[in-house]
Amino acid sequence: MSWSKIFAVTAMFMFVFGIATIDCALAGEKQKLKSHGTTYTTKSELVEVGDDEGHVIGVYENKGIAFNEITGTRMVDQGRGIIDINTKTGRGFIRGYGITTDKDGDKMIRAYEGKPVAKGKSKGDWNYVKGTGKYEGIKGGGTWSSYGLTPKQSYWEAEGEVEMPTK
Repeated sequence: MSWSKIFAVTAMFMFVFGIATIDCALAGEKQKLKSHGTTYTTKSELVEVGDDEGHVIGVYENKGIAFNEITGTRMVDQGRGIIDINTKTGRGFIRGYGITTDKDGDKMIRAYEGKPVAKGKSKGDWNYVKGTGKYEGIKGGGTWSSYGLTPKQSYWEAEGEVEMPTK
């Protein structure tokens, strides 16, 4: 697996991304979430570890768009994370944070982690860690999958549950 493909896959994670908000959820009510989107790696740097051939660590940043399949809402998404992977074996992990911003500038911040499961594909879990504005107090989490499209572009899908804050 090439380094550029690794970053494409990690970019997907960042969707992980652009998990879109459920605007129609009532405060304190749990709602299903299903979203997808694309991300593009805007910055990345890999460094060889030197212990095993192909073992690298890296940091990345990506930007993209998220689409909520339930509500039709589109939002801007960005992600930042780290990878620790062996490019020869495909084994490793990805960890990071994604920030989804709505049209009013309010943000939902999530943590995610995962691992490669096949060439160009990764899976993992995500959960909200913070919200700003109308999302302050948001809770929830779920699973994600990402698929490398080009060396710097990925497609991702996410499912889960979200509980909007009570005000």
